[in-house]
This record gives sequence, C-alpha cells and structure tokens, in this order.
Amino acid sequence: MDKTYEYIIYNFVITGKFTQHIIIKNRLFIMHWREQELIDILEDGRSTTTEVVNRSHMCKVTALKYLEGLKKKGKVNCENIGTSKVWFLQNNDITNVPSEKKIKVLIVDDDKNVLTIIREALGYEPFEILEAENGKEALGMAFTHSPDILVMDIMMPHMDGYQVCKELKKHEYTKTIPIIILSAKSSVDDKLKAMNLNINDYIVKPFDPRELKARIKMVLNQSMHTEVNA
Repeated sequence: MDKTYEYIIYNFVITGKFTQHIIIKNRLFIMHWREQELIDILEDGRSTTTEVVNRSHMCKVTALKYLEGLKKKGKVNCENIGTSKVWFLQNNDITNVPSEKKIKVLIVDDDKNVLTIIREALGYEPFEILEAENGKEALGMAFTHSPDILVMDIMMPHMDGYQVCKELKKHEYTKTIPIIILSAKSSVDDKLKAMNLNINDYIVKPFDPRELKARIKMVLNQSMHTEVNA
C-alpha cells in the first residue's frame, strides 16, 4: 500500500476521522510525487505514451492525466509522430531539445533488392529504417522496436504477410500500427483479403519508389488524424 494512504488510515484510527486538511495535504503530495516521477522519466529523453507508462507506477489513464496537467503548466509538451504521441520536457533552450523525432519504418521482404530500393528511397527523409527478411522476424521487431508504420510483402518464409497482420491485430500494443502491403500478388481476391484484415494500403509490384514514399506519408497522416480525433 502507498505510504500516503497508510498515513491517512493511521490518522483515522487515532482520531476517528479524516480531516479535510490531511486529505488535501496528501492529495497535493500524491500529485507532486506523480508529476515528479513523469518528469524524471522524460529527463532521459523523448518518450512515447507507452514508454512512459511502462516505466512509471501508473496506468495509462492516470499517466495521461498527469502528463496533460504538466503540459498545461508548461513543464512538458508532446507531438504526434505517426500513430504515437511523443512526450518531452518543455525547454526554452531549443538547442537542448531535438527538433524532430525520426519515424520508424519497418520494411519486410525476403528480396534484399527490394529492401535496398525502399531504404534508398526513404533514406533522405525523416525516417529510421528497420529491416526484416521474413514474417517471424518482422513480428518480433514489431513488438520490440515499436515501428510507426510497416511496409510488408505477402509471400515470405516462416510466416506470410497475412499471418503477421493477424497476429499484430490481436494485441493491444501493436494493433494500431499502420500496415502497407507491397506484393506481386495483384488479384482482386488478394486485395480483398488484405482489406478484411484492415490493411491501410496495398501496392502492387513492380512499384515506383516515389509512389511508395508518398503513400507512406499519406497513411501516416491519416493514422495521426485518427488518433487525435479518437
């Protein structure tokens, strides 16, 4: 049990009542303690809401409540990157605060030439490229690296793209990651199957890297708009 609540209960046992003074005093103490915990976490660098919750002793609802409170006080700020809300300490010295956070793009294809083409197409944009050569590897990286978007082939060893999508949609932590299918399978049935899995976009190979880059930006913008209005 939290020491603060132990103190309140102890006071009730001794005095037989909860005094307004003690309740207010301890509420302020709890608020200060929780706010300081969040500030300490953000002193280590920018963090997504999920990362903050995982490092704190609070549930997501409570953490967001105090983060929004700190934001109103001008102590922290946030920005939407892909599907994630990234929190950081508010600092008047802009040289100490990164101006942008790279967007993590997980590209999955068993053809290394395709990986190279996509990497080179996105290399000069604000993207951090993560690569996997099969579905099983992609699934693991989705959980450990928290990508902002996933660009994936269908026909791959160990686990195909459809199976990866089904697994990602099962879990709260990964179900909102935007997914673009990039495949040589061009039939309507394949596209409908992807749509039934709530895939965000479907691009047929061979593809123009410029179109892929434009579609990645479009899907990210759509996902960010959906999260803000959720």
